[in-house]
Amino acid sequence: MFTDENIPRFAKGLYPLAALLASFPAVDLALRVSPPQLGSLQWRFTVVGLLFGNFGTILIGFGLAGLIAAICGHRSFLRALGYVAMVFAMLAVALVVLFLLDAVQMRQVVNANAKRTVLIAALGALYTAGLGIFAFIAIGRGALSATRRGTAAGAPRRAKAGAPLVVGPQTGATESV
Repeated sequence: MFTDENIPRFAKGLYPLAALLASFPAVDLALRVSPPQLGSLQWRFTVVGLLFGNFGTILIGFGLAGLIAAICGHRSFLRALGYVAMVFAMLAVALVVLFLLDAVQMRQVVNANAKRTVLIAALGALYTAGLGIFAFIAIGRGALSATRRGTAAGAPRRAKAGAPLVVGPQTGATESV
């Protein structure tokens, strides 16, 4: 039977899986598109499009790492993960802007038959990038808010105190016998 102490023990064993999911797409992409050709429009468009296509796997890795850290109470790791997720969101926004510029240029460079293909590829990559940016921000905010002092995972927040209850003699009350 599972006990509460066994869950964090098992969760700690999932850290390597989270690291693999978060890092493998970027490492795989870097190995496949070597050497970098930053001056090539087609290379940039392809690499950024493929990176956006792999955002889902990267986000699963980040989410799993955050869940493990929350279960195990690893506040420092969770806080670092929150900041890294926010930085990734900002980098992704910058990449989206550059990708849009490259997509406009690509449509001008390719022949008429490929313009639709470039448009569809760009829209698909932008869709996943937009949702990925939203997810990175959500993971970052969730991780950072979970590491605030005084908030325990799963603990309900206390309601703010209202006006104090004053008990005393009532004015204008008559006593009858």
